[in-house]
Amino acid sequence: MNLRWALLFLLVSAGSVRAQQIAQYSQYVFNQFSINPAVAGSKDCLDMRLGYRQQWVGYPGAPTTGWMSIHGALRPKGKPFQANKHGIGAFIEADDAGNFGYTSFLLAYAYHVQMSRNFYVSMGMFAGARQVKLAVGDITLSDYNDPVVNSKSSVLVYPEVTPGIWMYGKSGWAGLSIQQILGNKIKDMGVDSRMARHIMLSGGYKYRIGRKTAFIPSGLLKFAGGAPLAFDINAMVEWDRTYALGVGYRNGDAVVAMLKIGFLKYFQLGYSYDITTSRLRVASSNTHEVILAVTPCRKAESGKRMISCPAFD
Repeated sequence: MNLRWALLFLLVSAGSVRAQQIAQYSQYVFNQFSINPAVAGSKDCLDMRLGYRQQWVGYPGAPTTGWMSIHGALRPKGKPFQANKHGIGAFIEADDAGNFGYTSFLLAYAYHVQMSRNFYVSMGMFAGARQVKLAVGDITLSDYNDPVVNSKSSVLVYPEVTPGIWMYGKSGWAGLSIQQILGNKIKDMGVDSRMARHIMLSGGYKYRIGRKTAFIPSGLLKFAGGAPLAFDINAMVEWDRTYALGVGYRNGDAVVAMLKIGFLKYFQLGYSYDITTSRLRVASSNTHEVILAVTPCRKAESGKRMISCPAFD
């Protein structure tokens, strides 16, 4: 099965699954490194991104997420082209929802193997630690003998490990990652619990429409133990790799509108607006997500580039 038909199967099969409640990004196509460490080093230059997500605006205790990422390829001086390459990076994420929150710091390494002129397969891993926080003083309890009263307000969980595999080229991509694969136990915070493993399967394809226009359908499947499958399906129309408009759907949760604009040569701004379709729309129907990307890629001869124009951003 070639890459195009594998991606088509992924998008079609997504229609048969149900939702789950896990952390999510509407602009996963514009934020691939956050869900798969094997993306590290897939660009021709340094890739830096800042993002913020405010979910269910106006709803008390609604989730908010901020993150920062940076990654790039290790390349010997004077050798712009290599058949295989190493990628490194870092990802920092802070999430708060009600009285609970966490901050993660992860380092990434990936090794990219050239399978053909414009097709790579990479394997990578995130490794780091997570600080889990609980605002005990802000909790109202009906039973003051509840063990949460004696909880620590902060617990350090480590190591946090996420492996991933990534296939990509000029026309498409597909990837698999397993977040929190170790299933670490969170101790001394209420009743001891474990960090659930999350399997993330993503893919997309870029269909060329003329010289400057492209249509990009994509999908993301998410599975966590004890929860049903969830899926996101997006479709974007891109012009000159500078402007893009898109729509998306997350089962049981929201319809999404997306916009991407490139400016000042090296900068890109992504924005998404989620319209809640679940019962939560009674309290709040608005979710905003903003991403600023800086990719200072210099023009180079096409024969010296790894992949002159990868399908994803």
